[in-house]
Amino acid sequence: MTVFLVLAIVGGVGCLLSFLLDGVFEALDLDLAGGFLSLTSLTGGVTMFGLAGTLATTSLGWSTPAAAGLGAGVALVTMVGVGALVRTLRSEEPETHVQIRHAEGVVTTPITRPGGYGEVNLRLGGTTVKRTALSDTPLARGDRVRVEAEVSATAVRVVPLSTD
Repeated sequence: MTVFLVLAIVGGVGCLLSFLLDGVFEALDLDLAGGFLSLTSLTGGVTMFGLAGTLATTSLGWSTPAAAGLGAGVALVTMVGVGALVRTLRSEEPETHVQIRHAEGVVTTPITRPGGYGEVNLRLGGTTVKRTALSDTPLARGDRVRVEAEVSATAVRVVPLSTD
């Protein structure tokens, strides 16, 4: 029974830490078989193996081998279920990408020379985002601009909006 209890605690702590420290354990994530053998599914399986084994030995009075068999079955079902969930969540396309080309904004850090860099605040998807901006013409703080192209994930090429 002690082994089952230790495994339940170790697996539970692993699950809790992976939840609280989201992203810290990604380097340890095996992610074999498309999520079915991820760190999340393995810690869930270990936890359920320990809990099922502890329950079988203490409450049901089963022998250790019988409790281990039950624990293995419960762990397998848990790993497949969690693995399927992980696989589904990872396959969904994030909805955070917003078309940035033609977005309008305001210069916050001036671009002092042609081909120089500064910063702009852009209004995207109901929120304001800051991007590094590249411009072929100098732009002052407060000038209104339009995004001509996305240079990288954090930089855009802007052109001044006409003041007509």
